[in-house]
Amino acid sequence: MTHRNIVTIDGGSAEYWRQRKLGFLLIREAEWALSRLNRAPMYLHGGYDENGDVIAIENLRPYADMEDAIRAIEANETAVSILVAQRRTKIGDYELKAVIRELKDRDRD
Repeated sequence: MTHRNIVTIDGGSAEYWRQRKLGFLLIREAEWALSRLNRAPMYLHGGYDENGDVIAIENLRPYADMEDAIRAIEANETAVSILVAQRRTKIGDYELKAVIRELKDRDRD
């Protein structure tokens, strides 16, 4: 027998709408992080060395922000459920492992 996790929804409760709003906000923040990642320069100017050559510093902050945004989504059950309903397994090139797992579990049932 298949065990199903049945979730009851009280669409009139303030808590339900707070969770939904947070879930969509986390998804939107990941989309913003992806947009910043796509526009960000690959290197930052770090000054000059003794020969007058530019010292380039890799700009890793946009990558870290994107990874933080993906982790925040995967830690939020509501955000994952929204993306599962959309069957959306990626934001940009970043896979959402929690969504993929949930979709595989549903397809097995």
